[in-house]
Amino acid sequence: MVEVLVEPGGQEAAALGNDRKSDDVGNRTERLARSDRCEHSILEQSNLSPIQQFYNGQSIFITGGTGFVGKLLIEKLLRECPGISFVYLLIRPKKGKDMHQRIEEIFDDPLFDKLKEKQPKFRHQIVVVAGDCSQPGLGMSAVDRQTVTREVSIVFHVAATVRFDEKIKLAVPINVRSPIEVMNLCKEIPCLKSFVHVSTAYANCPLDLIEEKVYEAPIDGEKLITIVDYMDEKLIEEITP
Repeated sequence: MVEVLVEPGGQEAAALGNDRKSDDVGNRTERLARSDRCEHSILEQSNLSPIQQFYNGQSIFITGGTGFVGKLLIEKLLRECPGISFVYLLIRPKKGKDMHQRIEEIFDDPLFDKLKEKQPKFRHQIVVVAGDCSQPGLGMSAVDRQTVTREVSIVFHVAATVRFDEKIKLAVPINVRSPIEVMNLCKEIPCLKSFVHVSTAYANCPLDLIEEKVYEAPIDGEKLITIVDYMDEKLIEEITP
């Protein structure tokens, strides 16, 4: 787990990485956190909108924060709801870049310019969790999982592969299994207030006419996960369109 902090002037002050134990972050959030994680308010409630009141004093866990929708969500939440305690972002290394580099790329996006002007210390609220939605248990360590379930009260599952030609061996773990993994995580959160799943779009391409109704899946999700887990990737590619 990595925590990104900034000095009063807005420059990055420190990042806690693999050279420090993950529970250092848990200890820091515990020191700064609410005495009652379910009820505490940081800002004066009377000055807040209903949405700001809902998020006031809460900590949020977000998957898919490096994607298009995920970045918009992070920016909007931090800019409009300054009373948020912490935002935990599940991030994996990608294309030779570690979590530190990826989080820097996120906040270098011009999308965050307005947030930097309005809330220059917003990085104090960001905690990066090492993980991977394609892996069992979201690829999280036991310590990080314990910290997230203890600190978080709101969960957004935004991660997904949106390539319609994605290999089944990768698409199923991310788009089918990871929502189950996130739901299992939510069951461990004692102060859970909200779980939001952002679904991917699905097109019934084999049909000439697509009606406005929910179509029955050709295979049960649990069975599909089991098949993909145990079947050879080459064989899967041969039998899929």
